[in-house]
Amino acid sequence: MKALPGARVARTLESASGALLLVMMLVVLVDVVLRNLFNRPLPWGTEVLEVVLAAMVFLLYPTLARQGGHITVDLIPVPKALQRLQTVVSDLLGGLLFGLIAVCLLRQARRAADFGEGTPLLQIPHAWTLGVMAALAAVAVLGFLISAVWRPRAGEAASEHPPAQETV
Repeated sequence: MKALPGARVARTLESASGALLLVMMLVVLVDVVLRNLFNRPLPWGTEVLEVVLAAMVFLLYPTLARQGGHITVDLIPVPKALQRLQTVVSDLLGGLLFGLIAVCLLRQARRAADFGEGTPLLQIPHAWTLGVMAALAAVAVLGFLISAVWRPRAGEAASEHPPAQETV
């Protein structure tokens, strides 16, 4: 079975997200040590964590979309043929929603740029953060489209793992 298109991009996004997780852990560690030993927390630690967390989350959305890795709940059992249709419809709906998110974030980035908004201490421009989030949401749209086109063609069902059967 062929791999999903965009595997190299997915690995890059996952690696960048992992690096940002490491940055988050280090900032929290340094902040806690400075706070507890010297009673001097990092004054800008919260700002950095907010920006890094937003970037980390939006870096993972395209990969999750491409692989169909979002959380799903199968409430109603459906035949395999409908599972394929259900997967395509859910991918297209996800792409539509992330497209809307990208447009809204881009609009907010423009507003933030017009007003010159930034974080209080480090003056990290909100327009940059929101713009990167908008771009990554647009990449997530591509991930959903790849998933919608590729997975049904390969004959996959709605999920890679069959739903758990529960007996009452």
